[in-house]
Amino acid sequence: MIRQYCLIGLGDIEGIKEDLHFISETEANFVCGEGLLIATYMSSLRINEMEEFFKMNERSFIVFEMTPGFFSASIENSKFQDALFGGMIDTNKLFSGEMENNLVKFMDSIKEDLEGVQDIGQEILTPPTIDDLLDKIGKIGLENLTQIEKQYLEDYSNKK
Repeated sequence: MIRQYCLIGLGDIEGIKEDLHFISETEANFVCGEGLLIATYMSSLRINEMEEFFKMNERSFIVFEMTPGFFSASIENSKFQDALFGGMIDTNKLFSGEMENNLVKFMDSIKEDLEGVQDIGQEILTPPTIDDLLDKIGKIGLENLTQIEKQYLEDYSNKK
């Protein structure tokens, strides 16, 4: 899986740029000054793999995944903002229909693995009737009810 990362490099900027060409799946976007580089790029490597690579090359760095909803950036210099992030980051769009569609696709992709779990999830979403709970107590005993089932039983007893 290709992920989007941000790297802050200190020290040997030219060496870090070479490293980025090696680990990045796309052309890295970066801004730099004397002894400082900020780059955004996409890579199939995981953080621990990049960490090992940068340490092997004796680099000083901070690297993190730019997971939607878990990062934001606003740089006053719009040229830097555009160069690194392609413009302003709109975190409001992250929780729109696109995220919902991606969740639906993911759930569809693991549906076969969840066939048994799906029934359990439905039980949790649909409260059991008092008769269902009493039948279950008769079969397995009160002490073997789940916490949720015990809570439903208490709720029913308080509704008398």
